[in-house]
Amino acid sequence: MPPSNLAALLAAAALVLHPLAGHAESAQLIRSEPLRTQPSISAHSIMDVTRRTEVQVLEAQNGWTRVEAAGGRTGWLRDTSLDRSRTTGAEPGRSQTFATSGAGGNAWRPLPRASQHALILTIGQPPGTPSTVLDGSAADARLGAGMARLSGVPDANIRYRTDSELDRDGLHQAFAELDAHMGNGDRAFIYLSAFGIHRQVSGRCGEAILTHDGSAFSFEELAHHLQLLASKADKIFLILDAGRGDGPNATTISTRFARALSDPGCKATPSSIEFSRLPANVAILTASRPNENAGGTPAGGLFSQALHACLSGEPAFDSPSGLLTGDALISCSRQRIAASPGTQHPGLAGNGDLVLALQPSDQPSRDARQFLRIINAQRDQRRRVDVTRLSAATGSTRLRVSSSEAGYVYVLSAGRSDVRLLYPAGNSQQAPIQRSADIEIPLAAEKDGEWLVIVADAIRRPARAGFVSDGPSALLRTDAVGIHELTQEFLSGDGSRTCLFSETRNLGPSQALACSSRFGAAMLGAAHSK
Repeated sequence: MPPSNLAALLAAAALVLHPLAGHAESAQLIRSEPLRTQPSISAHSIMDVTRRTEVQVLEAQNGWTRVEAAGGRTGWLRDTSLDRSRTTGAEPGRSQTFATSGAGGNAWRPLPRASQHALILTIGQPPGTPSTVLDGSAADARLGAGMARLSGVPDANIRYRTDSELDRDGLHQAFAELDAHMGNGDRAFIYLSAFGIHRQVSGRCGEAILTHDGSAFSFEELAHHLQLLASKADKIFLILDAGRGDGPNATTISTRFARALSDPGCKATPSSIEFSRLPANVAILTASRPNENAGGTPAGGLFSQALHACLSGEPAFDSPSGLLTGDALISCSRQRIAASPGTQHPGLAGNGDLVLALQPSDQPSRDARQFLRIINAQRDQRRRVDVTRLSAATGSTRLRVSSSEAGYVYVLSAGRSDVRLLYPAGNSQQAPIQRSADIEIPLAAEKDGEWLVIVADAIRRPARAGFVSDGPSALLRTDAVGIHELTQEFLSGDGSRTCLFSETRNLGPSQALACSSRFGAAMLGAAHSK
């Protein structure tokens, strides 16, 4: 082919298909749409990409754009579904953060996993009440999504509902849809910002959320949905940014409690009994204590701003275990809000030991035994693990481990400054126990030590976590790096592309087990190992 013809052909091709090299352009979906394998509505759908998801633009072709979505998945979307003017400039396939006041934008980002889901619910203005507007509602949606990303939820798994979509029936429907999208053993992050109210519920004054149609969505109904989700989920986290009473607020802070729309006879409510009966795999972080108000600004709820800053590492969180538990988050948010005007004390219901995000701490664990107890708190409490000490030779320990589910056995011990892997030893081949097995450990525990026996669905790789051989066991120092690597290995599960990018409900039984992060466990004190 003559050079002039070749040049013309290449120029024509460039007009039809033009990669956007070097521009790192992003776009945001203005409507939900399938990500397709080819630029055609008849092409196979890879996954659904939801409204407000941010994607990286790769190339354009005849009204279609090839993009990279969260998790590194690429495909085609129609140009009419993309808005390139409302983006945060995040890197493709990585989590994003939304800045709060003073945020530097350098927050730690976890790898998103398709087994994690988020539901972002914001109710900013009930109809017919123009004076009742939740200050910062739009910012709340961004803060909630930012927190979801920081906890490891991919953009494609973040679902948004707001205002007119959230009348009382709409709230029920939103929870039902989340339940339908989740597979067994998945995690859910739920964010809800709205006005709180007091209403008569079952003959008594109870706490509720004010829905878009002016109805009450009671805490009892909220707890019911959480219990249903918890029956199939690994962990459930709810962030509730709403006032729970009409206590005083500073003049510069807008209220999040609608006294005018509450029942006149309900001046105060007892501590919510609905939240006192939560399953062990649920944690609720609330903006205030019962009968106490919560506030907001145009930048969002004070509680949401504080939580987002804490998850972003500003300020650095302080936790005895070195892990970002619900209790550590509440402590951090209280410190941050204490510097703001008004009176507001964030609270927690459910299991405060659950770890919301595997964020590395700048500080080592102050006590490795506390670290081990927090790992134990992440166990699936629907599984039963029993450990019986058997007679053994001096200087060794023999245990009978029984489990309601088959799995791989690991035994960890903790002193004050380190964690040891006692079983399996060295490079011994790992095989799952079916229901019961006797294992021998060639040493006894320290007097002040504690042992954690884990039965996990999937193989863990202790060497990958940084354990190094130390006689008959393996040793890991609980400095900041050691804590992070150990929690990644034992709490995150397998990091293969299949496990990161495949939804649990789309995996076969054997692959779902290989990708599972769930485990049963039993904690043994020094008395059990003498």
